[in-house]
Parts: sequence; C-alpha cells; structure tokens
Amino acid sequence: MQLAFAAQMRELDRRTIEDIGIPGMVLMENAGRGTVDLMEKIFGKVAGKTVCIFAGPGNNGGDGLVIARTVHGLGAYPFVFFLLDPEQLKGDAAQNFAILKRLHIPFQVLDYSEKMLTLVDTVLTLNRIHPIHCLVDALFGTGLEREVEGHFLDVINCLNILRERHRLPVVSADIPSGLSSDNGAVLGGAVQADLTVAYGLPKPGHFHHGGPCIGRLEQVDIGIPIKVVAQMNLDGSVLDSNIAGRMQQRAKAAHKGSNGHLLILAGSEGKTGAALLCGRGALHSGAGLVTFAVPRDLNPIFEIAIAESMSVPLVASRGFFSVDDYEQIASLAKGKNGIVLGPGIGIEKATEQLVLRLYSENSNPQVVDADALNVLAGHPDILRKPAGPRIFTPHPGEIARLLGLTIEKVQADRLKAAQWLNAEANADWPPMITVLKGAGTVVAAASGPWAINTTGNPGMGTGGMGDVLAGIIGGLLVQGHDPWNAACLGVYLHGLAADRIAASQPYGFTASEVALSLPQVVGTSLLQSNKETLC
Repeated sequence: MQLAFAAQMRELDRRTIEDIGIPGMVLMENAGRGTVDLMEKIFGKVAGKTVCIFAGPGNNGGDGLVIARTVHGLGAYPFVFFLLDPEQLKGDAAQNFAILKRLHIPFQVLDYSEKMLTLVDTVLTLNRIHPIHCLVDALFGTGLEREVEGHFLDVINCLNILRERHRLPVVSADIPSGLSSDNGAVLGGAVQADLTVAYGLPKPGHFHHGGPCIGRLEQVDIGIPIKVVAQMNLDGSVLDSNIAGRMQQRAKAAHKGSNGHLLILAGSEGKTGAALLCGRGALHSGAGLVTFAVPRDLNPIFEIAIAESMSVPLVASRGFFSVDDYEQIASLAKGKNGIVLGPGIGIEKATEQLVLRLYSENSNPQVVDADALNVLAGHPDILRKPAGPRIFTPHPGEIARLLGLTIEKVQADRLKAAQWLNAEANADWPPMITVLKGAGTVVAAASGPWAINTTGNPGMGTGGMGDVLAGIIGGLLVQGHDPWNAACLGVYLHGLAADRIAASQPYGFTASEVALSLPQVVGTSLLQSNKETLC
C-alpha cells in the first residue's frame, strides 16, 4: 500500500480535477459517503441516532458536511458544530453548506472560547434526546501545518473528554485533527479517534509512532484514478500483509548450502546473549548455516549454546574483538553470503579498529547494528565509504549519535532521520538501507524508497529484540533477498512474530520467544503468498 505526504495528496487531487476532469465535489462526495458506510459497518446503523459533526474551515469541513447530509438521508439526526462562520466557506465546502441549509440540518457556530464551556453539556443534551451514534472530527484533515490553539484546541479537548468520560465513539475524517499527516507529530493537541478513515491514500502520520491517535484505520477510494497515482512515482509504502508476496518459495532440492551461510561478529564478555539472540533470529528466519566468530575465551559458551550453529575462536581476541584478528575474519568471510556486525561487541579501541576495517574493506553485504553503529558515529568519513551493501539497524539513540541530534529531534521526524543518507547518495554507492527501530519502524533506502511497518507491539520493549531483528535481516539476506527486501521482510516478520505471542500474552515475553515464533509466521506468510500466486 502506497503512502502520500499532504503535498502529494493535494497534487493527486489537483491532477484528478484539472487533468482528468473529475469535479472536486465528486471526490468530496465519495469521501463523505465512504465514511458513513464505514461508520455503519463498525458502529451500527445511524437511523434514529444523533451524529455530531465538528466541521473546520477547509475541505475537511466540507467532507463533514457530506457526512451530515448522508446520515440525514439515512434517518439520523445530524447536528453540525462549525468552528468559524460557515458563510466564509469556499469552493466545494461552500456548496455543501448551501445544501445543508436547504435541508434545514441544524448547526451551531463555535467561534470563540467561551462557547466551549457549554459544548460538552450541549452534546450530552443531544445524546439524551436521541442517543449519539458517533462524533465526527472534520476539523483540519491533512492540511494542518502549525500548532493548534484557541477555541480549535478547546474543541479537540472537548472531543477527547466526550470520548474518554462518556464513551462516545469518535470518527476522524482523513486524519485525527491536530496530528501532522506527514510525520505524526501532535501539533499542540490531537483528537483521539476510534476510527480514522483515510481518503485516497493513507498518510505517513497514520503509522508513525505506531499511530497512537488513529484507532482503527480504514481507507476510502475517493475516485482518484490509478493512472494518476502511478504517474506520481510515490516512494513511500506500508509494510503490511501484502509483503507476503516477496517471500521466496524453496526448491524441492533445497539444502543448507543453498539456503545461505551467515557470519555473525557479535558478543563480548558479559554480552554473549546479544550474539546468541542474533543467531537464533537468523536460524529461525530460515538461514541454512550460521557461524559465529568469537573471542577465543568466550568460545566454550557458543559451543554449547546453540547446537545448530558453528563457532570459530579468534586467536588474538580475549573478552572482546581485536583488529589483530582481521585477516582470520576476512578469511572466514570468504564463501559467506552476508555478515551481521555489532550486537554486543563493545567499543574497545581494538574492536573499534576492527569494525572500521570490516566496514570499509569487506565487500560482503553487512547488517550493521548496535556498537558497530556507535563506532561509526565517531568516524563519519569512513561511514560514507562502505565496501559493500550495508543495512543499518539503529534505535533512536544510535541514530541520534550518527546524526549529532537529540533523541527528541529524531523522534519528532522519524522519516527524515531514517533518510539521513539520501542527500549524499550517489550512483557509485552500494545499496545503503536504514532501519530506524521503534513503534512504526521506518525502513529507508539511500536511493529513495521508504516504508513504515505496521506490525509489532509494546510487549517488544525488552532486551534483545534488536539483536533478534539483526539476525532475521541477516538470515533473509543470505537466503537471496536483496538488501531492501531483506530489511522490509525482516522488520515485518519480526513484529508479526511478536504480535502472534501478544495475542494471548500482551507483555512478559522475551526476545528468544519471538525468535522461536518466527517459523510459524514465515509459514503463514508463505501460504498467503501461495494463495495470491494462485489467484
């Protein structure tokens, strides 16, 4: 599923109206009627019930007026609250207001803060006359770019009070008002919706930070032709169940050698668990062979921890990795299909030198994680000179160090942070992919494409989850997926495995359990892929 920024959505509307000739009123009508269809599907029939519509000053308010007229025709009792004098509405919204007046649909203008004092009471009075079906948020839509304040913020707060204290469902038209459609930032205050109906295409703000204000997300086709969307060459997409089509079917004669061999450089004294979790992630994602290169004195741990893996003790490394073992590691890397570098390796000086050499001299595809990222953050010149394809898997703190920013600034615009390499990307670079972990994990290629993940849950907030993810991505990489697909599939499957557990155990599960759950979700995804192929 593709994603569109607010400006891209406006351009899609413009091309549909001006180039194709579909009137804006038709698009608005489709949006409003589609919203009502979903309101009835999810919350029941509107007939005989009150629907309160909160209409703002632009086209989103116009969408709300179509909703008011549509539910009126279905036997409901719409009541519209305007946040400005409706006589000032323009274009399609103004035409819909004219229709609303001719139908004698009641409305009230909330144009200054004092009126907010009685707004909750007014809505509750309407609820006593005819039970309220839902409250419709049609205040701002995707056009909001500045902080909400004044009586606009008061209305948002009232909507949230009515939802939280009086259990009245809230439906947001396109996106909850107060939420940035581009980066998911809360602009002063935001409506908490139970249902959000995306018009045309979903927006990044629906998914950033896990979409905490969105509630249930549905999509309405408002009539923008597929041809127009294709001409926009949109780079953004959603990682959802459709990604199953990228899963690879194995040949009947497949064997461990044909399913890829991953080399893992991870772990140090006190942090061997990070390496082991990475190995479990790789094996349970389907990697044919996994070999650990480990500090010599830690090798006994690896010999017995995972029976299905192999380990090679590094002659010069004791407790942590040393650059003195570079030649041995380079020899080990020959014949391997990929490397995971970083989980739990620490930042000792000898380790730092090894990371820099492997990154800049070894051409194997690499998943670069954890302490390897922290090392590279101190060497931006080397960071931009990889010897081969690289998949970076930072959490917000690690990418903040890479960018020299605060975590707060990273989180304020996660997509921008994940696209940190785009401005410098050139045709000579190998594939460079960033996986910015967190709620709504962002995957971004330096070459342009980006995606936001839809799987995962709060139960994943525990140690080792990132180590498992690095292993999953590495495992997929050696199985023949290109870096972009390996990153996207890895992120999606990692979250899906955790969701499978969370369905019966919301939290308290471990990273090891997520790794163990992988074969089931991989199998389910393959079955889905088979069905799509047959269809």
